[in-house]
Amino acid sequence: MAGEGQMLRAAREEKKWSFMDTEDTTKIRVRYIQALEEEDYGILPGATYVKGYLRTYAKQLGLNPDEIIELYNDSIAPEAGPVLESPNMLVKARPLWVRPMIIGSMAVLAIVLAIAISVNQSGKKVADSPYSPPALPSAPKAEAVTPETSPTKTEDNTPGPNSPVVSNPENVVAATQDGLTAQLVFTQLCWIEVRVDGQPPFQGTFTAGTTKEVKGTSKIELLTVGNAGGLSVTLNGKALPSLGKSGAVVRNVVLTSDILKSP
Repeated sequence: MAGEGQMLRAAREEKKWSFMDTEDTTKIRVRYIQALEEEDYGILPGATYVKGYLRTYAKQLGLNPDEIIELYNDSIAPEAGPVLESPNMLVKARPLWVRPMIIGSMAVLAIVLAIAISVNQSGKKVADSPYSPPALPSAPKAEAVTPETSPTKTEDNTPGPNSPVVSNPENVVAATQDGLTAQLVFTQLCWIEVRVDGQPPFQGTFTAGTTKEVKGTSKIELLTVGNAGGLSVTLNGKALPSLGKSGAVVRNVVLTSDILKSP
């Protein structure tokens, strides 16, 4: 080990803090505290979270955060991979009913072509026989519209007594849209893991001020949300309540069309 974990453990034991006491003080979960002290950073979401936890833990223990971060940087190789592990666009599998629909469309097209050919041949036979078109009737005279019967136009554009009044609340509009579109707005540093329509999940770390749009057919699952207070969710244009407080980890948040129907 490079030494930062030993320094954190020694400082905690010097203060005679148990893991539960340390969790209450630092707001860091026990298993993450153990990972920091053992320098087992694989279970943490990413390097950004590791540095944030190390800095917070060091400050609470009275250590120099910059020294702890420098020791951590010396113990790991530079990260070169992208933050997101999933593509920007979610690829949907083609439904099984597409092939029968294509076959049915081709059958209908063949029937229409057969009818068109038959009608065309019938038209040629009729054209060969002599035909005298009947005289067309004369067009009826248009009646003048008197001022008494002409429609009047109101200046205030107020609908008449028989005009329908359409009520279109926000919940009804959101619920009638096709599919689901979740707009994720990150106001603080946040790590998420998302699964759409039962597809393999993807995860990523987002900084404050960034947004992510996720589209699905019937279900969008937020499997894990690190720092729930730093995420705002809008589903089909409807803003949802806050998922939790800053620093809280929330799991298994399921977004479906039923949420849009609730007030």
